[in-house]
Amino acid sequence: MSSRSVELSVGGMTCASCSRRVEKALEKIDGVRASVNYATGVAFADVDSEISNEQLVTAIEKTGYTASISGKAVELYGVKEFRLRLTVSVLLTIPLMTISMSPAFQFAGWQGVCAGLAIPVATWGAWPFHRAAYLNLRHRAVTMDSLVSLGVLVSFLWSMWAILFTAAGATGMKMSAELFPARNHFAHPELYFEVAAGVTTLVLLGKYLEHRAREQSVKAIENLATLNPKFAQVLKNGQQVTTAIEDVVVGDEIYVPAGTQIPVDSVVVSGAGHIDNSLVTGESLPVSVTVGDQVIGATVLLDSALTIRAIAVGKDTVLSGISRLVHQAQTGKAEVTRLVDRVSEIFVPIVVLLAIATAITWWAITQDAGLAMTTGISVLVIACPCALGLATPTALLVGTGRGAQLGILIRGPHAIESSQQVSVMVMDKTGTLTNGRMSVVETVAQIPDQELWQIVASLEAGATHPIATSLCKHARSIGIGPANAQEVQTLGGSGVQGVINGQQCALGSAKWLAVPDGQLQQAVTKFQGRGDSVVVVHRNSKAVAVIALADGLDETAMSALSHLKKLGIEPIVSSGDNELAVKKVCDQLGITTFYASSSSASKLELVTAQQESGEVVTMIGDGINDAAALAKAHLSLAMGTGADVAASAADIVLLRSTMAAAVDAIELSRATMKTIKLNLFWAFAYNIAAIPLAMLGFLGPVIAAGAMAFSSVFVVTNSLRLRGFKSLSN
Repeated sequence: MSSRSVELSVGGMTCASCSRRVEKALEKIDGVRASVNYATGVAFADVDSEISNEQLVTAIEKTGYTASISGKAVELYGVKEFRLRLTVSVLLTIPLMTISMSPAFQFAGWQGVCAGLAIPVATWGAWPFHRAAYLNLRHRAVTMDSLVSLGVLVSFLWSMWAILFTAAGATGMKMSAELFPARNHFAHPELYFEVAAGVTTLVLLGKYLEHRAREQSVKAIENLATLNPKFAQVLKNGQQVTTAIEDVVVGDEIYVPAGTQIPVDSVVVSGAGHIDNSLVTGESLPVSVTVGDQVIGATVLLDSALTIRAIAVGKDTVLSGISRLVHQAQTGKAEVTRLVDRVSEIFVPIVVLLAIATAITWWAITQDAGLAMTTGISVLVIACPCALGLATPTALLVGTGRGAQLGILIRGPHAIESSQQVSVMVMDKTGTLTNGRMSVVETVAQIPDQELWQIVASLEAGATHPIATSLCKHARSIGIGPANAQEVQTLGGSGVQGVINGQQCALGSAKWLAVPDGQLQQAVTKFQGRGDSVVVVHRNSKAVAVIALADGLDETAMSALSHLKKLGIEPIVSSGDNELAVKKVCDQLGITTFYASSSSASKLELVTAQQESGEVVTMIGDGINDAAALAKAHLSLAMGTGADVAASAADIVLLRSTMAAAVDAIELSRATMKTIKLNLFWAFAYNIAAIPLAMLGFLGPVIAAGAMAFSSVFVVTNSLRLRGFKSLSN
C-alpha cells in the first residue's frame, strides 16, 4: 500500500503534554505515524494513501486544538495576546500585592478592592490556562495548564468564600500575607488573592517570553522566503522585459545589472563579476564568476553586469531547498525528546496526586486549612513542566536556524545526535581540501606568451572541461583572446587539435603529444613528480610548451583540520585522483592516512571497514556519486548547491564546499546537543529539587510561580545563545 507525508499546522498547544496528545490522536487512525513538535506547532504524519487530510484535521480538532493542512493553524494565544494579558495583569497585580502584603495600606473594605483587582486577573488573565485545562479535562487528561488553572482557581475561590462567609470579610480586618507558607495566627482564614494574581502574572510572563523567543527564531527562517527579488529583467527578442519572478521559466535569459540580486538559480552565459553569497551560503568573501559558472538566486552581483540563463525556478531553487530542509529539521524530534514526551505524560497526573497528598498531610498535622491549601498550591505551580517541554525543541530551533545562516543545512535531530560520537571523517580531496578550481601554476615555453596563449585560447574556446576552462580563464586574465580556429577536433581523454593562422596546433596530455628530451621533458617530469596536471602544446607537430595546472588548497583547510583533530576526529582522504596528487595535498596538510584512485565502491568499502573496527564514521561526498558511502556512514555530509540541496540524502548539506564548513557542521551540532543536555539537566534538576521543598512548606505559591517562570525563561535564553555560534571562516 502506498503512503504519503502530510504536514499540518497545529494551534493551541501549550506544553509538551499537548503535543503528545495530538500525536496519540493522530496515531489512533490506522495507518498513521505522527510526530508533533510543540515548539514549532507542526505535525508531520506518514499516512496510508486512502486516509484523507480531513480525517487528520478532524482527529486533531476533537482533542481541542486547531489544525490546518496548508498555512498556519489559527493560534489562539500568540505573542500579542500574551503581551496584552500580561500588561493588564501586571497593572492590577502590583496594587493588589501591595495592599495584601502590607497592613499599612489595608483601609476599611480593602478586601473588596483586592477581590475586584483579582477577578480580571484570575479569570480573563488566566483564561488561556483555564480553557486548556477544561478541554483536557473533557478528554480525561491533565497538562501543565491543569496545574496552573487549578492553583489559581483554588486560591481565588477560597479567598472569595472567606470574605463572603467568614470573619476574613469583616471591616477593619488586617492581614500580612507571606511569601512563604506560614501557620495561621489569626482567628479567621487568610486571603490568597495575591497568590492567584501573582501566579497568573508570572506564568503569563514566562509564556510571553517563551513565545517571543520562538517567534524570533522561526521568523529568521521564514525571512528566507522574502530574500528573492520580486522581478527579473528577462531578455525577449533582444529587449529587457520586466517579469514577475513567479513567471520566470527554466531557459529564460536574464540581464542582471551590477549591484542587484540574482533573480533565480542560473548559469552565466556572458559577462564576469563578483557575487556576494553571504545571504544564502554564509560565505563572507565575494566569489568571482564567469561564463559557465552557476549562480544562486537571491545572491548579490557586486560589479559589472551578467547575462544568465535560468536553470531552476520556484520550489526547485537553492533558497527554497534551504527553507524546506531547515523547516523539516526544526519540526523533527530527537530521541531524547520522545523520552521527555513520555515523562511529561505521566508527570502531571503524579504532581496532582502529590499536591492533594501534601494538602491533606499538612491539614492532618496542623489542622490549618489555609496552610494546607497554600502548600498544595505551591506543589501544583512549581511542578509545571514548561521547561521540560521547551528544552529540546528550542535548542533545535535556534541551532538549525543558525546553521542555515552559515550555509549548513541540518536535516534533523539524527544529525545532531550522531555528531557527538564521530571519531573518523572520510573526505574527498577535490573541492573539500582543495578549492576545486584548476589554475595555471607554471609554464615552460619555447615561443612567446602571446603566441602560446592565443593557441590555447583558440583551441579551448568552446570546451567545458575543467582544465580547458582554467586555461581560457588564465588567457583572459593576461588579456589574450582567441583567434579564428578551424577544423577543431576534440579527442576524448587526450586533448584537442585544430588549425590556427594556417598552422596545425594541438594541446593535450603528455601521453598523447610527444615531448622530446631536453628542457620541456624535464619540465614534464618535474610537474608530474609533484602531482600537477600537465598540458603539452604542439605547433606544426612540434612540442613548444608545457603548462602545469594544480588544484589549489582550500584556504580554510589547514586551520579546519587542526580544529578537527582537537575535536578528536581523525581525517582520512579517499580521492579518485592519482596517488602523487593526493599525496602532495595530504603532505601539505599533515594527513597521514589517504587512499588514491578511489571509486565509489572503494569508498563504501573504506567506510564499512572503519565501522567494523569500531569507529564512528562521518563521510563527506557530493551527495550523488558517493550515495552508497554516504548512506552507510553514521553521519553524512554532502557538498551541494542547486538540485543537490533537494536531492541529496545526506544528514547535513553544506552550501560552502570547504573543509571549514564541515568542521562548522560538527561543532554546531555538538554545541546544539550540549545545549539540549544542559536544558534537560536544568529542567529535571529544577523539578526534582523544587517539588520536595514545596511539599515541606519552604516555598510559597508566588515564589513557586516565579521559579517556574524563571526555569522556562532560562531554557529559552540558554538556547538562544546558539545564535552567537562563530564559523571558522569568520
